[in-house]
Amino acid sequence: MGAINSCCSVEDTEDRQVMKEPAPTAKERSQTSSKHRKDKERKEPEQNESTERKEPKEEKNRKKRQAPPPEPAIEVSQQEIKDMQTKLHSGMSITVLLKDGTKLSCTIHLNLSDNSLSISCEDKVRVIPLSDVKALLHTADQLKRVETQADLVGDSNCVALHLLESGNCIPLRFEEARQKHSFVEMLKQLKSE
Repeated sequence: MGAINSCCSVEDTEDRQVMKEPAPTAKERSQTSSKHRKDKERKEPEQNESTERKEPKEEKNRKKRQAPPPEPAIEVSQQEIKDMQTKLHSGMSITVLLKDGTKLSCTIHLNLSDNSLSISCEDKVRVIPLSDVKALLHTADQLKRVETQADLVGDSNCVALHLLESGNCIPLRFEEARQKHSFVEMLKQLKSE
């Protein structure tokens, strides 16, 4: 399927650099070690006070660097999972998000006879065996690894199928966050069988 072959790639690393407090300078270390214990005890409250004054600024900057807060977990019932499976058997409308941010209106089908998903857009169909799905990226931390112009992290309705062989992924957008969570739970159950 030509349009859906324009998949997004995923960063390999899961490690993230965390901003750390700067290491004390040699001058600061020598000043601290040369003072007596009593002087240290007297200075500690002053240092804590100055640190407390800096914390709001540092906290504000740290918050700017962080990803958005994790979305609240939506509990889905077994009935909702079965309903999702039924919808997918007959075909469900979704949006596929391409690397350049283009949105394609597509239909996704679940075929349990061969354990596959098929995504169809216009006259093109891409069949994805469930065994080819390496991971289902659905949290903000996972979705920020997907390299695309589309805003996956800020959209609580998005999920991405990370494919095993190519390492690429297919970002999908559902109409509602509840549908996304039902889809995620359904696929988890199918993959564990």
